[in-house]
Amino acid sequence: MNEEPLYGLLAEFKEPEKLVEVAKRAREKGYRLMDGFSPYPVEGLPEALGSHRTKIPAIALTGALIGALGQLALQVVGLREMRLGLALGLHHPAVRRMLRLCAPVMLGVAFFSAGTLIDRWLASGFPAALATMQYATTMVQFPLGLIAAAIALAVLPTLARQSVAADEAAFRQTLAMGLKLVLLLVVPAAVGLATLSGPIATLLFERGAFAGSDTAATAKALLAYLPGMPATAVAQVLLFALYARQRTLAPNLIQGAAIVVYLLVALPLLWFTRLGFLALVLGNAAQWIGHMLMLLGLLGREVSLRGLRVGEALGKAVLAGMLMAAVTLGLAAGLAHAGPLTQVVIAGGLGALLYLSLCLVLRVEALAFLAEVLAVRLRAVRPYRAPSASRED
Repeated sequence: MNEEPLYGLLAEFKEPEKLVEVAKRAREKGYRLMDGFSPYPVEGLPEALGSHRTKIPAIALTGALIGALGQLALQVVGLREMRLGLALGLHHPAVRRMLRLCAPVMLGVAFFSAGTLIDRWLASGFPAALATMQYATTMVQFPLGLIAAAIALAVLPTLARQSVAADEAAFRQTLAMGLKLVLLLVVPAAVGLATLSGPIATLLFERGAFAGSDTAATAKALLAYLPGMPATAVAQVLLFALYARQRTLAPNLIQGAAIVVYLLVALPLLWFTRLGFLALVLGNAAQWIGHMLMLLGLLGREVSLRGLRVGEALGKAVLAGMLMAAVTLGLAAGLAHAGPLTQVVIAGGLGALLYLSLCLVLRVEALAFLAEVLAVRLRAVRPYRAPSASRED
């Protein structure tokens, strides 16, 4: 009996190392038309498959350079009325002061890099953990960049001017309002990610080799990260407030202390539970919370926020967020068969509208301030209309 012709083989591997090993052996035996699929990058797989070099690195480098030059151009346009010249003056007092202030920031960057390396080294012991954690982190970092980083950068110049002028009352007011704005916006963002973690992950990532099991793992990691998300947002404002007071050493030493918090939480969970890589995610969340608490304690020794109703703002945001969570979860469950896009748009949109309405009912101060600022901005960009000339008869 003649054997059926073999057109191809399909195999699945639990471990990436096995995939690379089999690809190498197949290539050694003369097979060339091969391909490999994975939801995350596997080191050595392109070489094992005999993939040729692509233009992607060059394209990425070109894009990064264009972006950097674009950022520089935007700043140069803003400084066009100032007469600036380049000069190497390392002995200038201002340059020395900047170096003294920037050196601790470089130390903080080193701590951050060390913490990231430790986290990735521990995560590399679990299949697909690195990619899953990266996907979940991306979902957390997006709202943080839109909210925390934007607000912190917006209040930094004002805080710096008030600190130089020794106007402590104004400094306290600006800092408190920055924190209230962060709380107003980060709470619904965290609630939305928590209640719609599955549909959002499905909508963003589930295609090709990214299967439903990968979506479920990413959603679990996201839920474990989320307790630390509001703390990270608050910490960003606190850090910039300390920078405005020219305090750069202690905040960056705290960055190193936060790594210790991570290890104290992640390692016991890793050793004594069956959480797997989620132990590392919870360790990251604890690290962010510990970082925020240490910054709050450091700044609280110099600046008191008592009487500025920050706690009240937090309570109102949490109350509105809890009601938003209940409604969003119910709507998402009712729309389970409608698809992830419908769940995110309808459940998320109505949940956000409910949160906004509750903030209006609760008379959240930060919401009124934000509305006033937006109104002023809109009036400022309104096109000018010349008055119509009247003709006398």
